Amino acid sequence: MRLYPANMLSYVIMAVTVLWTCYHVEAGQCDAVQGKTTCITEDLLKMLMGMNKCSCKSTGHRKGAAFFAFLKGVKSFTGNDVLKFEEVTTNIGHAYNPKTGVFTAPENGVYMISCVLMGSASTHVHYYLYKNNNIFSVGFTSRSSVHQASSSTNNWILELKKRDQVYIKHRSSAKEKVHGDHHSYFSGFLIQ
Repeated sequence: MRLYPANMLSYVIMAVTVLWTCYHVEAGQCDAVQGKTTCITEDLLKMLMGMNKCSCKSTGHRKGAAFFAFLKGVKSFTGNDVLKFEEVTTNIGHAYNPKTGVFTAPENGVYMISCVLMGSASTHVHYYLYKNNNIFSVGFTSRSSVHQASSSTNNWILELKKRDQVYIKHRSSAKEKVHGDHHSYFSGFLIQ
């Protein structure tokens, strides 16, 4: 799979969060001998060495949730359609439903939610991020006069309660096209 710069940032953020959740070392646990190593490198080594042994479930950490889904093909949206990102590559906790386009928080916590949408054939794309049945944020992809497509990237930090729902919804009465095929995606994960 070819990664684009906007996608790379989301993958890095997700990887760092998963590593931190499963493998973080408490401050003050360093017993480095001066001149041989530093506390930071010792902590990193302990984290990396423990990766094969770590199971978030067995260490008492929360199981968590993470999802990543691409939009397939080119989709036309009108009215208040919910965008359904149906090509799911990650769905830890099975909290994202590709048939409805809705992520349902499996537990209370702070979540990172991200969205990249690429307008197709030089069209605008107007959309909302909904939390439950309320608008949380507004998104917009501008029409490009130079290229055949343009994109927008949004990252949100949301405090969600168990069963809260988050989804992307079209917000224009005009017909607008979104380019999929690994250009547009919806993702999220539990931070804490």
